[in-house]
Amino acid sequence: MNFIGQARGATGRFPWLLSFVAVVVTWIAIVLVSGRGLGGTLFSAVEFAPFLVLVGLGQMLVISMGYGNIDLSIPYVMTLASFVSVSVMDGGHGSLVLGLAAALGCGLAVGAVNAVCILALSVPPIVATLATGLIASAAAAVRAGDFGSAVDPRMHDFVTSAVGRVSVLAILCAAGAGIVAFVLHRTGYGRSLLAYGQSPRAADLAGVRITRTRAITYIISALLAALSGTLLAAYVSPSLGIGDPYMLNSVAVVVLGGTLIAGGRSNAPGVWGGTLFLTLLVTLLNVLHISAAVQDIVKGLLIIAVLSVVGGASRRET
Repeated sequence: MNFIGQARGATGRFPWLLSFVAVVVTWIAIVLVSGRGLGGTLFSAVEFAPFLVLVGLGQMLVISMGYGNIDLSIPYVMTLASFVSVSVMDGGHGSLVLGLAAALGCGLAVGAVNAVCILALSVPPIVATLATGLIASAAAAVRAGDFGSAVDPRMHDFVTSAVGRVSVLAILCAAGAGIVAFVLHRTGYGRSLLAYGQSPRAADLAGVRITRTRAITYIISALLAALSGTLLAAYVSPSLGIGDPYMLNSVAVVVLGGTLIAGGRSNAPGVWGGTLFLTLLVTLLNVLHISAAVQDIVKGLLIIAVLSVVGGASRRET
């Protein structure tokens, strides 16, 4: 009990700490079990992490608003954007710029509809984002019906490129996390977002433009999901289930990274810690030859255990 108390105190002072401790422990466990892959395992995790980091950053902004704010349309936007981008780029015969623009246009449309449903129609975020996500999913299914385009080799080369052994995409996403952190703590939008998450009423009385701030946040989340789906499609090819793992994982990495689920406190760099932990956890379970069904149970139990420590520290703060 004393150890748990000390862990909760540490995570309260350093909300990103627990996720990176979990990364190190899981990484060591993989090496001990497999007997090899000390560097390769970590570099592989870093290579695949950016796709979840991108959607995690968007989800983090939404969750930072607290009071039930969540974006469940993320996996569906990823799926739709993956098919649209690959179709427009058409195996290298089309335009990269237009393909990316079309995918981001899908994200913009879904984000705007989310904002209208939540802010103008007063639909609860969990319902609004799930409903718009299902519409996006239906659009993706229609597009997949006669899909025959190949992945653009230019996009594939970009997504798989590296500086030494470090993925270029990972470097860019690390810089992106830094930019998001700067925006949150050094700009009017970021301060408005966190103020609303801490106390909507106080933020309203202070003159914060709540409606605009919330609308921008849902649009940013959808745009990042569309970008992630576009990049992921270039990495593994589009499929109707390409975004499925990212719904719950996008929430898990946000909370594991130190963002307060009740809103008002964000930790952009911590999203990287949560992402690497989940990625390495899957690797460890595969090394142990554990079935997919048991993997889900183990992942769920471990995530709940970690979240209980973070949640305890958060409750002590509030």
